[in-house]
Amino acid sequence: MSKFLPVKIKKLLRKNLSDTQIRLLLILMIPITFIILTVGFSSYYTSKDILQQELNEPQQQMLKINMNFIDEYVMESDQIAVKLALDNDVYRYLTNQSQFSYQNIKNIYDKLTTITRNSSFIQSIYIYNVNSDSFVAIPQGFSSSSTTFNDAEWTSVIDEFKDTSRVVKYRNLPDGAKYKGSNISLFRKINLNGETKGIVAINLNQTELFSKLKSSNEPQSNSMQYILDQNNTILHTTKNHTLDNETVQFVKEEVSKGNLRDITYNDKILLANQIESEYTGWKFVSVVSQESILAKSKTIRDVVFSVSLIALIIGGIAIFFIHSIELRPIRRMKELFSVDGDPHYRRDLLHLENIIDDLVSDHAQLSQLIKKMKVEAKSKFLYDIYIGRLMNRAEQKEKWQAYFKEWKDDNIQLLVVSIDNYPAWKESVAGNYHAVVKSGMANILTEVLSTHYSVETVDIGRDKMIIIIQHLEGKINVINHLKIALSHIKNILGFSVSLGLNQTGVQFLDLKDAMNEAEEALQYRLFEGYGNIYTKADQQEEDKETNMIEKIDSLVKSFTLEDPMQSIDDVTRLFQLFQESDISPELSFYFIEQVRKVVFLGNKENANSTFLTAEEIQTMNLQDIAIVFKERISERIENIKKLNDSKRYVMCRKMIQYMNVHLGEPIGIPEIAESVGVSVSLASQWFKEEMNDTIYGYFTRLRMERAQELLIKTDKKIADIAFEVGYQHENSFIRKFREYKEMTPGKYRRLNRVIENKEHNVRGGN
Repeated sequence: MSKFLPVKIKKLLRKNLSDTQIRLLLILMIPITFIILTVGFSSYYTSKDILQQELNEPQQQMLKINMNFIDEYVMESDQIAVKLALDNDVYRYLTNQSQFSYQNIKNIYDKLTTITRNSSFIQSIYIYNVNSDSFVAIPQGFSSSSTTFNDAEWTSVIDEFKDTSRVVKYRNLPDGAKYKGSNISLFRKINLNGETKGIVAINLNQTELFSKLKSSNEPQSNSMQYILDQNNTILHTTKNHTLDNETVQFVKEEVSKGNLRDITYNDKILLANQIESEYTGWKFVSVVSQESILAKSKTIRDVVFSVSLIALIIGGIAIFFIHSIELRPIRRMKELFSVDGDPHYRRDLLHLENIIDDLVSDHAQLSQLIKKMKVEAKSKFLYDIYIGRLMNRAEQKEKWQAYFKEWKDDNIQLLVVSIDNYPAWKESVAGNYHAVVKSGMANILTEVLSTHYSVETVDIGRDKMIIIIQHLEGKINVINHLKIALSHIKNILGFSVSLGLNQTGVQFLDLKDAMNEAEEALQYRLFEGYGNIYTKADQQEEDKETNMIEKIDSLVKSFTLEDPMQSIDDVTRLFQLFQESDISPELSFYFIEQVRKVVFLGNKENANSTFLTAEEIQTMNLQDIAIVFKERISERIENIKKLNDSKRYVMCRKMIQYMNVHLGEPIGIPEIAESVGVSVSLASQWFKEEMNDTIYGYFTRLRMERAQELLIKTDKKIADIAFEVGYQHENSFIRKFREYKEMTPGKYRRLNRVIENKEHNVRGGN
């Protein structure tokens, strides 16, 4: 039987220890038990050190408070001594000008009487005349000699002044003195013409001086405080201490040696603190017996140890409870994953941890992906409506309900936000920061509007973005919020934007009409300037001035660059007609576009000059457009003057002609240089100096301009257009086109088809 029990116990242990949970609990129990026991045994020594450290700080603060009280009284007494030293009556007394006149001495005596009556801490005041060995004192009065003055032994203090003019010290009073003075006196010498003529002695009231000193509130506490002067003479001690005189004297000797930590005397452990006044030179000392502290620490040690054992028992119960109840879901998960059926996993849960990690990781990645795809899907939905790709109303409804489930189907307002004077903005902001700055602009608008609206923003490229909003509660004036947002954008980002706003809330199926309305309203920026909010309701009917339109049309059709000086006058006249007329922005932009094509597409000599596209023109007002047109024409005038006298210009024009002829061929710089019979380096140098551009850059721009025409005017595939402008690979063409126009060829074709359709409608209506 005795042999059977150990075998049975071994089997039981082997069975339990094979369980991962039990092994885990045992692994946790062992370090926890060790930690608790360590805490219990070390608590006594730890608490001792902590209590000593914590006790030191309040003792130090108490001493500092007491020192400040004493210094304040002494400094006030010193100020009184200084005033007396500077007094005129005292001056006459010390210089014998009055020959010790009665009136002079009476005046001094009256002043001393007034001072002592008005000060609770001044007991008496002496003024000593060194030359005549006489005194004027309160309460003694006048004494013509130190032999007749009952408290004259202190006059030897004159030898102690040395480099200082003030001495505060403890002194012994003479026996049998008629008027008892004070043991603590402040002495200040009076110098006249570099010679000590007198001394002011202020005897302090010790009772009042030490009345406000702070000490332990416990009577008969095992602590004391006392004050030592420069000679280590005890000036004052607390009255509620229980330390005997021998202990006090021993601590005094140790403190004078600089020993301020643990002091052991007659099996007593004492903790001493000291601070020294810079003003009086006195030492303020605090002594605390650590016997009571250590006794409490022993009690704390025993209590902590007992609590540790109780905590260990409770912890063990909690661990077994967790094992039996809280780990039940883990066992259930093992069953769900059929873990127990696999002998490799029967004893370990590491595989389960890996499975859970994979599930959690996959869930987090899918959540982020779904969130990102939802944002992109919303943006694509609104962008497809904007460019006219999504026209099917059933498809619009399906996608709206999928992407905007939390939105209502009606009362939607739409904003078209555009950066003012986009060409100037593009020059002022580095290209790689364009998206970042526009994102900041969208964040400001969203932050301001989201307090009262649901908000969704879509960046549609270049200067524009679309924002749809919907009231969260009631009807709130959106104009005020938009003004705040525009102000923040101006102040924070440093540029202005304009907003086009549809007049009323619409249903989601009418978003395209709202976009068109907002864009049409935004076009009034041409006349009214930057940083404003435009709605179609604010504008009046236009395009009724037939005669004015005919004048503008005639001027535009006759506009050329053959005579640049006349061209500048024509631009001035044209923009004056725009300002004087009442035609619509659509028609105005149509006429401006005709002039732009002549000014920019017909003037390619200077590649670094300002070049405006039709889209960029629509972000500017009349004044800025006129300025850019005139600057471009002026550049042409300057270039003509410079290039007419240049022989190399002819060679460069021949190279440009060769480029235009062979635009669709895969030629490079060597072929272009060979066409004019010069080396590659010389051709590159001439071209850069005359055209202010590289051969490669100029040739690429010609190819891109040809590609733009083909994209707008034909339905050819992107690959065919790429081959037609000299690119053998479609991807190379798309990459270069994106660098040049900041968008893909497909997106450029879609946007310009929209613009062409609008211009056609404008021309058809007029």
